[in-house]
Amino acid sequence: MARVRKQVELLEFADDLHTDDVTPLRAFLAARMSELVEAQPEGTSARLAAARLAEVTASDCIFLSDVLVAWEEVVLEGRKDEPGWTQRMRQDAMLWWRRLCVTAEMFGDHPDHRSRWRPLRYMNLAHAELIAELTDEAGGVYGDGAHP
Repeated sequence: MARVRKQVELLEFADDLHTDDVTPLRAFLAARMSELVEAQPEGTSARLAAARLAEVTASDCIFLSDVLVAWEEVVLEGRKDEPGWTQRMRQDAMLWWRRLCVTAEMFGDHPDHRSRWRPLRYMNLAHAELIAELTDEAGGVYGDGAHP
């Protein structure tokens, strides 16, 4: 029987992203983009721009889903700490998720918007710990001292 990685309940890190996170976000964005397109008069540049935004947003969702399918394989095979393309996938997942969440936030007042759709600050716990080491919470990189 094949191993399956399950969607996490509380989304904290980009490494936890799952294709099941993208599916409802994609449906939400498609519906909102359709409303945007329909609100523009036929044959206008505003309608063309809205239609193009809808196409780009749909493409972003597909790209992120593809990255997450590949990421799933990497995780299940225990290769998530390999250098190179694996790390690029990890970074891409975080960046493209952020891009889609920022778009969804334009419709944050909509009743179907989910709080889960928010940019994630860190790829994983190790990334969060590294950033915490590099930037002291109290005083930034230089602590309480002045810039050298």
